[in-house]
Amino acid sequence: MPIKVLIADDHELFLESLALLIRDFEGIEVADKARDGQDALRKLMYNEVDVLIADYNMPLMNGIELTKQAKLRYPDLQILMLTMVETTENIKSAIKAGAIGYILKNSKRADFEKSIRNVANGKRFFNETVFRKLISDEIKEHLTEREIEIIKLITNENSSQEIAKILSISLNTVETHRKNIFRKTGVKNSFGLLKYALTNHLIEF
Repeated sequence: MPIKVLIADDHELFLESLALLIRDFEGIEVADKARDGQDALRKLMYNEVDVLIADYNMPLMNGIELTKQAKLRYPDLQILMLTMVETTENIKSAIKAGAIGYILKNSKRADFEKSIRNVANGKRFFNETVFRKLISDEIKEHLTEREIEIIKLITNENSSQEIAKILSISLNTVETHRKNIFRKTGVKNSFGLLKYALTNHLIEF
């Protein structure tokens, strides 16, 4: 059986372009299209749909409210949130509302196809940019503001003594922070910390 998709997006050009793209995917059909959240709920009543692709920002009813209402009425429906915004707050709001996938509008063709197939099978999907954003922000939440501040100073080749002077704290306090940072990040030396900080966007070159 083909995967049947309903697309909800208020931008007509993007809506039509995405529908054309999806029609090229083997075993995936566009059941219908909607211009806003209320229109999508109406069309869910008259179409058999496996995956709802919902734009985050729409008039009359946005993607978050649409997701909540759709999951309430159709618990087995899987929802993929579509957006240009990749803030952690928006991603978490979508997940909390009931979406199991979150994809950016500028994603590659392969990501769109994979996201629909994953979500249809009840598997979570976040494209690489979104996934990195989630991991990076979770890491930042895991580390204290002071620890992130010290990481930046360490990766800028400041010694513990220099860090103590810059932050007006004792050398013992700096060493305690260093131990906690190395324990939390799992790195063994300053070079490892530099790679960690770059990978997780704590610093930029």
